[in-house]
Amino acid sequence: MEKVNKQIYLTSKEAKAELKVQDCDLAHIRNTGKLQFTKKGNAYLYSKESIERLKKRQNNS
Repeated sequence: MEKVNKQIYLTSKEAKAELKVQDCDLAHIRNTGKLQFTKKGNAYLYSKESIERLKKRQNNS
């Protein structure tokens, strides 16, 4: 977990665990714009807030 601009970001490993998805699924979700992320070097960091929103949407459907 990392804080950037007052937002909390999770690593890919943490995001996969939260969403219960594999690498490929996480990349697909990211590429479709459903998750807010930032790239630091070769690593992607995912906004915890956007992960929580996506989890709520998945639970409601």
